Amino acid sequence: MTNEREPGLMQMAAMVPPPESVPTVTATSDKTGSFALHPGTAQILQQVFRVMYPHDNLDDSCYESVVLGFASKTLVDREFADLVENGVRVLINQHHWAELSEVNRLEALKQIEDTPFFRAIRTEFILRFYRNPVVWKFLGYEGPSNELGGYLNRGFDDIGWLGGA
Repeated sequence: MTNEREPGLMQMAAMVPPPESVPTVTATSDKTGSFALHPGTAQILQQVFRVMYPHDNLDDSCYESVVLGFASKTLVDREFADLVENGVRVLINQHHWAELSEVNRLEALKQIEDTPFFRAIRTEFILRFYRNPVVWKFLGYEGPSNELGGYLNRGFDDIGWLGGA
């Protein structure tokens, strides 16, 4: 795991349509009271995502919406729910997550980066987080340009962030 962005991340996220609405499920249950995520699991997932994809000035609500999406998925995918709960349990019991500094949390995540748990949450996070228009705005990404005629006449060469180019 590195802090470098994976190639094509924004392009991949732009291909995934944004959700029609924000999930109505909470991190603990749906409206019928069905199990989704344990509250502690939801909190640790949000901390994990902050370590994996640190955007310090980005509001927590962007990370929280991903956790809500995870909670929704666990309601319909028991295998995913078990994978997430068991993976978080490993972070708590074997790595003592709550006691770790941010640097040590990153090291703990590096130790599990080849596990099915880590691969699953990384993939789900990327697909959910980077398709959020609030995140796009924060990163300076204007969103898909197809319906606007592409970027040829819309600032494809506007790379002020590169500095001196």
